[in-house]
Amino acid sequence: MAARLTFTNAPPAGTATAADLFAVLYREYALLARNRVNLVLSLTPMLVYLLLVNTSLNNLVGTIDYKGAELRFAVFLLPTVLAMSVVSAAGTSGMALFQEELSGVSTQLWSYPMRRSRFLLGKMLAGVSLVLGQSLLALGVAVLIFEFPFDPQGWLGLLAALTLASVAFNGLYLAAAITITDFQTFMVLTNVSLLVLVFSAPSLYTVADMPVVLQWVSVVNPLTYAINGMRDAAIFGFAGAWPNLLVLAVVAAVTYGVAGRALLNRARNM
Repeated sequence: MAARLTFTNAPPAGTATAADLFAVLYREYALLARNRVNLVLSLTPMLVYLLLVNTSLNNLVGTIDYKGAELRFAVFLLPTVLAMSVVSAAGTSGMALFQEELSGVSTQLWSYPMRRSRFLLGKMLAGVSLVLGQSLLALGVAVLIFEFPFDPQGWLGLLAALTLASVAFNGLYLAAAITITDFQTFMVLTNVSLLVLVFSAPSLYTVADMPVVLQWVSVVNPLTYAINGMRDAAIFGFAGAWPNLLVLAVVAAVTYGVAGRALLNRARNM
């Protein structure tokens, strides 16, 4: 009778799970940090709007009425710049999936005895931290250039809305990257969606100043709720921003659910 093979030095399940998650996070950070092209592409639109569009339009437009509050245009446009940084960085995180597949790494990762939930959680945490980090960089540059009349509650609300927007859009692009199998299609989607999302949302203007057709489109545009959520949280506090933040939370829950199911289906087909 053959002897039964046992492993006496196997790590506990909890330790193995934590090690898997740490390994995924380490790899994601290394992959995102070393790809300088993607980082430059994700930062460029934000810096262009912040340094060129914002400064020029601030002198041209002057002040704008937003829900009864008179705001300098630089203050009004700040959430738009942050939202562009969020979308660009989220697209960069999605591209990392295709880079893994093209290099053959995905086959190795998804054939490893690791729970798919740990892989998805690592992707989510790494992607959100990248999106949030680049957005905070944009906010830091904006603070150095402009003066913002926000009180501590306004800054706290702005950061909370920015974090939730980062989670929601990272989930949206992650779900799209896992669902779409063609890299070129995703590249086109990423580049075109940035322009469509920005200019069909109340980014450079209020909803009332938008054409009627764009007003209808803005209702289903998730960037509308990210921009309005950051504006309302910074100016009026959480009481005025919670409807937009609630929509972003729903978007995050739905997109990560779609991403998780698509990841399982994609792993089975490897």
